[in-house]
Amino acid sequence: MEKIIDNIHIKRIGYFNLYLIKGITGDILIDTGFICMKKKIKKWLDKHNVKLIILTHAHIDHIWNTNYIQKMYNCEVAISKIDIKNIDNKNIKTKPLNKLTKYWTNLMSLGMNKFKAKPFNINYKLKDKDEINKYGIKLTIYSLPGHTNGSVGIKYKKYLFVGDALVNRFKVTRAYQNQNPKEAKRTVQKIKHINSDIIFLGHDKYITRDKLLKDLK
Repeated sequence: MEKIIDNIHIKRIGYFNLYLIKGITGDILIDTGFICMKKKIKKWLDKHNVKLIILTHAHIDHIWNTNYIQKMYNCEVAISKIDIKNIDNKNIKTKPLNKLTKYWTNLMSLGMNKFKAKPFNINYKLKDKDEINKYGIKLTIYSLPGHTNGSVGIKYKKYLFVGDALVNRFKVTRAYQNQNPKEAKRTVQKIKHINSDIIFLGHDKYITRDKLLKDLK
């Protein structure tokens, strides 16, 4: 099912959230999902006009279909300059948030090392405070390192897309596994200071600013 907030289209497929911002002359897709999602993604995107893909980070479950979508719709791709080296997943070694998430972290690391996305063309190498103004859509990029060294957030109007920098399960917290735990802590504080009403996450239900501040006192 597709949910629409303002001109943001939200597509949840299994455990994954994909976001598409509708523009005047084209649309911007945030992340491309994982294996076995290709047919459902195509059916969804055929109704839109995707011109640009922005990848929040280089984990395989967020970049798997990038090559396919780029070729299918002849669109451009943007990713953090820092996370380019993480695309093949060999350099991503994550540490658990705590003892309770150690098993999950090891399982995810094993899975990520087994898969490798097909190469795709990178048109934009993103860095902190970059601005993207295309198709009638104005975005600001924020560096949100921690989950991966090159994770980024995308600010659009009063909305912020943070990929896996945060999770929202029992309560809002930083990711269960991080490439750089110290940076992940700093990123949480940075997100709290970015003026946004709604924060969209890579896997979980979006959160309001009030919930963010309540859970992350």
